[in-house]
Order: sequence, then C-alpha cells, then structure tokens
Amino acid sequence: MRPAPRSDWALFLDIDGTLIEHADHPEGITIPEDLPTLLMRLQTAFDGAVALVSGRTIEWMDRRFAPARLAAAGQHGAELRLKSDGKAVPLAIPPWRKRLETELDAALKAWPGVYLEHKPLSLAVHYRAVPQFEDDVKLKVGAIANGLQSDIELLAGRSVIEIRQAGLTKGTAVKRFLETAPFAGRLPVFLGDDVTDEDGFGAVKAAGGLAVAVGPRPTDQADFRLDTPGEVRFWLASVVAESLGTTEAAR
Repeated sequence: MRPAPRSDWALFLDIDGTLIEHADHPEGITIPEDLPTLLMRLQTAFDGAVALVSGRTIEWMDRRFAPARLAAAGQHGAELRLKSDGKAVPLAIPPWRKRLETELDAALKAWPGVYLEHKPLSLAVHYRAVPQFEDDVKLKVGAIANGLQSDIELLAGRSVIEIRQAGLTKGTAVKRFLETAPFAGRLPVFLGDDVTDEDGFGAVKAAGGLAVAVGPRPTDQADFRLDTPGEVRFWLASVVAESLGTTEAAR
C-alpha cells in the first residue's frame, strides 16, 4: 500500500538502496538516465520542498545527478544545503578523523575486498563484496574507534559501517530543513532503506509526517513500504504526474 500524495508534502530522499540500487563498491552504482529529470520534476511539483538526505557528499550528489541540484544533507547531516540554490555548509573536520583514517587504512588491508570510503567529514567501511569478513571487520573497526576515546559514533548498515561524529544524524538534518522555507509548514515524508534512515523516520514522524521504508529490512517506524528502488522511482513518477496533473510529467 502506497501513501496517497498530497500537495503539501516535503520529501526527504535517501539515495543508495532507495533511489538507486546498491553496488559492491560505492562508485559502482548506476544512475538511471531519467532520474535527474524526475528529481527536477519533483522540485517543481512540491515548490522546491525536496531534499536528498544521504551518507554521500553533497558534491557527489551534484556531480552524479546533474543537471538536477536539490537541497541536500550529506555525510549523515555533517554538511547541509538548506536550499537548492544555496551553499553547502560543512561542519569543521572532527579531531579524530585523520588518526582513525590512518589506522583503518592499515588494518583493513588484512581483508582484500573491504573498501574504506574516505569522505571529508566521515568514513565508511564497505564489505558488500566480501560478506564472509563481516564479523572480523566489525570487531576491528570497533576496537580502533573505541581506542581513540573520542566523540565517534559507529552505525552498522547494510554491508557497511558508517563512522561519524556523534550527535549528527539524518534526523538532525531533517529537523533543520523543517525550520526553513520551503520545507517549513509542510507534511514531511522520508524514504529510506537502511538503519541510518531510522533517525530520519523518527524526525518526520515526530513532526506528524510519514516514514516510507524501502526493501525488506524490518523497521517498526514505517507507515508504508516499497520493495525496490525501481518501485520507488515508478511511484515518485506517478506522484509527479498526479501533483502536476499531467501524464507527461511521469516520463
């Protein structure tokens, strides 16, 4: 069952596993040709109240979804662009970042196929290509992070461990958006597939909005569920068509 679209929605969209299919390597993903156009049509349908909320960087979003440019939260809320035509505002580089990066680079060489994604304000350890190493990798990453005795938060997602500054989440990003035009006063709707999206779900539900889970991962917060990113894109196209009142908008 899908939610019936309303013209007063504010849409918050995760990327990997939600708008696009996962890949073994973060840069191995495929962007459907019509997705940038769909995102721009969503902006029109909801008067700009559409934001990408992802572990990806905002620079990556702009580059891979061009010519679409949306309001965005990158690196799990560590950088924000509250309006599509605004500037991305990053937080300062956390003090633990360089040392943790160095230690992880050395330790993870023990497991070929494990990939450390270097983001400006966070790190992500991917093991989708070698799931047999999951337990060992989690133990090692946890031991290194705990040894730094710093303000670090580890979040285990789907074949990835996100390492970020504690206190910054997709939920804190959503709350900032909801305080700012064009999102303020609208009904928030968050689409996401992974444990990192639970904070986003919680933020929109606290504001009276809707949580839409994507894929099979269990969650108690979802009001609705879509099975795959392909179904998400199809549904969003139908939302655009209904909101703009024309079947052309769904193409």
